[in-house]
Amino acid sequence: MAQHITEILTPLILAFVTALAGVLTVAITSAKSYLISWIQARTNADQQELIFKVAREAMAYAENQDEFIKGKDKLNAAIDYAAKELQNRGVNVDRQKLLATVQDAWMEYNKPIQKTAFEGTENVEMNTTTLHTEAK
Repeated sequence: MAQHITEILTPLILAFVTALAGVLTVAITSAKSYLISWIQARTNADQQELIFKVAREAMAYAENQDEFIKGKDKLNAAIDYAAKELQNRGVNVDRQKLLATVQDAWMEYNKPIQKTAFEGTENVEMNTTTLHTEAK
């Protein structure tokens, strides 16, 4: 009788274990795909933030070199600084992306501060320095 029960249960247990292994394989594969996508998206967002921070730093560096460099040379100095700093941190960015990001940082730096009507003040310009993209 015990052998008869063992003969019936053995295929059922094997089928159950096989099905469980299949379900676990699908679950692990799905989790792995989700995790990889999440890490890639997060890394990309972190890299974008880092690129913008370095671009702001590069723009400030170039602005402080005002006595020595002007116009397009100032922009190129900012881009070179950002490229070198990002490369040291292991982030590779093409020159066009750096150009756009440094210009965006420069525009943000130079935009006027907007006061609300409740404060009773008008727009105040924070900085009037310019970073020319054309050569002088």
